[in-house]
Amino acid sequence: MSLIAAILIIISAFMHAGWNFISQRRSPSLAFFFVTAVCAAFTISPILFIHRDVLRLLPTAVWGLVLATGVAQAIYFFGLAGAYRRGDISLAYPLARALPVLLVASVSLLLGNSGDIGRLGLFGMVLITAGCIILPLPNFQELRPQNYQDAVILMALVAAIGTTGYTLLDDQALRQMRAAIPLENSQITLLFISLQTSSTALMLGLATLFSPAERRQLRQIGQNRSLLLTGLLTGVIIMATYGLVLAAMAYVTNVSYVAAFRQLSIPIGAVLGLTLQQEPRYPPKLIGIGIVSIGLVLVGIG
Repeated sequence: MSLIAAILIIISAFMHAGWNFISQRRSPSLAFFFVTAVCAAFTISPILFIHRDVLRLLPTAVWGLVLATGVAQAIYFFGLAGAYRRGDISLAYPLARALPVLLVASVSLLLGNSGDIGRLGLFGMVLITAGCIILPLPNFQELRPQNYQDAVILMALVAAIGTTGYTLLDDQALRQMRAAIPLENSQITLLFISLQTSSTALMLGLATLFSPAERRQLRQIGQNRSLLLTGLLTGVIIMATYGLVLAAMAYVTNVSYVAAFRQLSIPIGAVLGLTLQQEPRYPPKLIGIGIVSIGLVLVGIG
């Protein structure tokens, strides 16, 4: 993985941990993330106007990928909101972030891209996942399958499936866009972000519209100025965070490296929980942070 990709992902990791920390404290819902998506789409919408002439050059397949990534993003936010409403960030966040590492790598291998993933990098991905699994445990005696069979774990798994989906879809969409339109990589990245955020806002809006509970949440957000401003600010941060990730995809041989190295946000999120929220400093949590950090180094040099 190149130095440029590493720098972009490190910055995005700090931002990602930050907006998740903010969201978890607000007991998020699909309606909350719909507000964030609308804000993000509105903020970056001028890009669609600036590059309106090249939109007609996009292949039909790219438009299909844009719609599909909106669905995957909605699944991700549904799982994330559900996990955060039911548990602590020190449990939900590591699992939601860890599982996509091996899921993305597994799909890449199934698609025949095994040659792009080195053994050292793959071992690092395994370490990241192992570290994230033990990180939320109060003690090592609790490492039993039945302790992972609750609503928080299931919702974190849903979030992980969504993450895996949009990571692979976005990578393919960007590759096709780079081959189809005469723009620089940074311009293509910004254009795709504007398309992706619009698609995400649309899918989250439909999910909110068809759910009476989410419609009530949306009305409450509109009536709470502080919550509304938090949602709007979070939307801008989410857009900027993933924009850095998309830019990094142009500097790696396989998207699995991006999916893995992004997990730097896990120890960052853990530190936020340990310090700002005074969460317990269990030995498995501290050891898990160490294992994840080692895995990140292996991914970076692998």
